[in-house]
Amino acid sequence: MHDREDLVDALLAAPLGVALLAALDELEGSSSGTGAAPPAAVVDQMPLGDLLQTAVQCVTVRVGPWISEAPDVVAAAYEAAADRRPIAEAVADRFGAALHEPLDVTRQQWWSTEPARAPQLFQAHDAVYGAGQLPWTALRTATEPPAALHAQLIDSWELPADAPIGRWWMPVAEPVRVLEIHRPSDWAALVLAHPRAAVADQEWWELPGPHQAQVRDRVSRLTAIPGQRGARTRVRRHLVPDWRSVAEEYDAVHLSWAGLLTAEGCVTDLGDGDVAMLRYWFSERTMWLRDVFGEPEPAPAPVLVDGAGPVPVVDVRRDLLRQQRDRAVLRQLLGRAD
Repeated sequence: MHDREDLVDALLAAPLGVALLAALDELEGSSSGTGAAPPAAVVDQMPLGDLLQTAVQCVTVRVGPWISEAPDVVAAAYEAAADRRPIAEAVADRFGAALHEPLDVTRQQWWSTEPARAPQLFQAHDAVYGAGQLPWTALRTATEPPAALHAQLIDSWELPADAPIGRWWMPVAEPVRVLEIHRPSDWAALVLAHPRAAVADQEWWELPGPHQAQVRDRVSRLTAIPGQRGARTRVRRHLVPDWRSVAEEYDAVHLSWAGLLTAEGCVTDLGDGDVAMLRYWFSERTMWLRDVFGEPEPAPAPVLVDGAGPVPVVDVRRDLLRQQRDRAVLRQLLGRAD
């Protein structure tokens, strides 16, 4: 069960949450032809896949870490957030349970684009991406996403197009210790339990660093908003998880869709000038820190709907050469002997 009002408040507090509400408001105005903000009739009719597609587009195109206009977009969204509370309430009422869905070990998918020579995973967990929010040594899966979302995920995950993109089912073969991330407070608790100083100078507009100077004027508009959680101009330490330590306690860390909407790019003040901020996950995802899998099974090709672009995809159930290649890659990744 989730707390409906807690989700509403979390959406109104989070940078991605308010950006999503702004995008839904635009859809509402376009559908009504008035530009007004009625009580979210669009949300009441929207399939879950369309909501998630809008959310992923927001996090990558509107408020992503490399978007120079993002501080302005977030500032404007915060300034109008209170008026959009009915939209947040509609999202919570219609999608709250689905957004908080915990890890389903029967529906995990690995999307295959790895090179022919793949590194073995689960080794030490010291190699990280960005400031340290993602471990390179984890196997990343997603929970069977709606078809409407496939093209957006391929783009947001930056999957290479040098080989057609396929999917595999990754059945979990044993009981697993999973940490669920549904709110920024869950991420902060993980960081405080397993702290590590962030890799220096790896942040963009959200936290102080060499890149923030490029958009200082826009960041100042955002930081002037009381209660905003999109940026800071001064921190003592940015703390991230020590993934080696995390792996001693958990087999996997799962970010739910609610976790994405409320925690991605959301600064949490830890006290004494320290902060935490989940970044770069870009969707619901699970980071697996050890091999807990049975035998992977080929899945259908990703579905590209509505003319979603010239992305090559493959059905590894039918392409036996690709299936053989992917099995070899998976064995390398999982560290399984031939």
